Amino acid sequence: MAVNMDDATPDSGKTTADDLKRKQDFDDLQNETADRDVGRHSRFLNEGERTAEIKRKKRDEERAFRTQLERLMQDPVYRAKYVDVMDGLRKAEQTTDAALERIAQTIRALEQDIQDMEDRAARLPDGTLVFRDANGVVRRADGSAVEDHLVETILWTGSEPGFEDYVDARNRLNDIKDSQSEVERYRDDTLGSARDRLTDPDNPPSLDELDGIQDGFMAAMPDEVRNALPNEASPPQADLTNVSIPDLGSKL
Repeated sequence: MAVNMDDATPDSGKTTADDLKRKQDFDDLQNETADRDVGRHSRFLNEGERTAEIKRKKRDEERAFRTQLERLMQDPVYRAKYVDVMDGLRKAEQTTDAALERIAQTIRALEQDIQDMEDRAARLPDGTLVFRDANGVVRRADGSAVEDHLVETILWTGSEPGFEDYVDARNRLNDIKDSQSEVERYRDDTLGSARDRLTDPDNPPSLDELDGIQDGFMAAMPDEVRNALPNEASPPQADLTNVSIPDLGSKL
């Protein structure tokens, strides 16, 4: 008996065009939901739906992190250490900012003093600043002695600053600017890195890491900052019963 090929059952192991289309539809939907650009127009989600889906995923990720931190904070040992480290970091940040402001004020005052000295200094005919040192030797600002025939051209008023005073003011300005650079590096590199690690949105630090973070920013603290830290010989015990999880988006 002849067999009608049109009535034959298709091979169940063969991938049909419908199977391929269903797979493509599924892949496209997943890519759109994840906001992956596959080089094709959106087929399933409009722009508003895609934006809402992205926001939902972001909220879920943030919730997962906060849940992770909340779990860690249930441990009283971790909670106490975390609060202590964050409090120490906050004090270091505030003291560093205050130190930089004092340094900036000192720099402005020294620059003004040096300008006043230069305004009162004697000059050679070509305008070069000159000063007498403690031994009566006339010197340029760079310390070189002025030649005798040029010394004779100088008009003295008696109000000129001494060479040693001028050099001392310039040296103090250079030193304080070096301190400023050191404190700025500490603020940006050491304290900045410590805060980034403590507020890592993907991976809160472990208990051992908390000790290392605190030891790190305390050991690297410049004298200009350390000497200005509040003196707390007997700090009160922190009340941890009502400590909430910090707002990680801002300084504590």
